[in-house]
Parts: sequence; C-alpha cells; structure tokens
Amino acid sequence: MYNLSYLFLQFMFFSIVGYLAEVIYVSIINKKINFSRGFLIGPYLPIYGVSSVLMIIFLSRYKNDLFALFVMSAFVCSLLEYLTSLVLEKIFKLRWWDYSDKKFNIEGRICLRNSLLFGIGGVLVVKIVNPFLVKYLNMLSVFALEVLALVLLIAFVVDLTLSVFILVRLEINVNKFNRMDATKEIKKEVKQSLEKYTALTIRLLNSFPSLKYPNVKNFENFKASLLKTKEELKKLKQKVDRKIDDEVKAVEDKIKEVEREKQ
Repeated sequence: MYNLSYLFLQFMFFSIVGYLAEVIYVSIINKKINFSRGFLIGPYLPIYGVSSVLMIIFLSRYKNDLFALFVMSAFVCSLLEYLTSLVLEKIFKLRWWDYSDKKFNIEGRICLRNSLLFGIGGVLVVKIVNPFLVKYLNMLSVFALEVLALVLLIAFVVDLTLSVFILVRLEINVNKFNRMDATKEIKKEVKQSLEKYTALTIRLLNSFPSLKYPNVKNFENFKASLLKTKEELKKLKQKVDRKIDDEVKAVEDKIKEVEREKQ
C-alpha cells in the first residue's frame, strides 16, 4: 500500500507539473492565458504523470548516461503519446490532437519536435525533479502519505468519471446529426446539449483546438459554433430548428409522393 501511495503521489505531482507546463507554453504561443488543457476538469494531465512514473521506474538506471536517458525518454514518451491518441480515438471516436502540419510526424499522432521535448523532459524528471520530490515525500510519515494519496485518488476518480460522462454526451450529441430516421430526437438532443452542456463542452474544445470527429463531416462547423457567444448560440439553435423542420417536411413530402405513386 505504501509503495502504491508513493507512486500515485509521483503520478499526481508530474500530472500537475505537465498541466502547468502546457498552460505556460500555450499561453506564450497564443499570447493569451489559457487554463483549459486536457479533458479532465482538474489541473492535471495524466499522460505526463504516467510517462514520468514509467521513466522513473524503467529509466533511472540511465541517469548517469544523459544521452541514453534522453533517447530512451523520447522513445518511451512518444510511444505513450501515440498509443494514447490511438486508444482515445477508438473509444470516443475523437482525434484529440493532430500534428499533421508538423514536420516528421507519424499519422499526425506524434512528431519529432515533441519527441525531442520529451527527451529533454525525461532528463529533467529523472535527473533533477524526481530526486527533489523524493526528498520531500520521505519527510512525510507513512500515515500522512497514504491519507494524502487517498484524498487525491478520490478527487481524481470523481473528476475522471464526470469528464468521461461529458465526453460520452458530446459524442452522442454530434453523432446524432447524421441520424435521419429520428429527427424529433435530434431536435431534442441538440437543444438539451446547448442548454446543459455548453460551458463544459466549450472548456473541452478550448483544451483541444484540433479536436475532430474523423467520421463526422459537420463536426468542425459544430465546434466553431459552440465557441461563439451566447447570442450566436441562440442563433445556432434557431438555425438547427429550421434545418430539422425542413428535413422533417422533406421526409413527409417524400412519403406522400410514394403513397401517390402506389395509388
């Protein structure tokens, strides 16, 4: 239990550090502060926590060989990023990030620039940051360590559960645009999604600007509309209402035409 608590605290620490690093990087690039990073509500990015723990466990043996540590870190983190992108897309039918516009990328899931940054990050984590973290974790009693880990675990599980629920709702909302045999349900679903999930959806889309549904052509228009003002959202609702009403009328006209032909 102690070892698991220890590893989980390392995971949470580096998840938070990764979140802060991305916030700073994106804010500098966009010249505007953006705290929306990752699909979780809390200020942490699990992919950084997982990759850091993996490097600590498997790559600490290379801490005195900086070149080997750099290469292995770049490889491990790039592989993890590739697999994470692939798995998330399979589960949620979403492409969370896309590096297709970057040089030396693989399927847009990973790119050389990020791999080099991962290598540098691995050296910092294993050689500098983790020894500093371990020093302070060792100052805590076993009881305090386990209590802290338990509290953070509960918060993380609640966050993860809620965030996945939001993602599932988002997927359902968008996919239903292509269902022509349930227009009434589409209309109801769109209204509910815009009214109940707008704030959380916008937060998610701000976190992943390149977020896309590979198999849903209208998703980019849907995403752009969600990022507009409340007034524009009202206009979107009216537009959707009119579009669906037109579709219903077209279906009804088609049915009448078929009935006339039968007669």
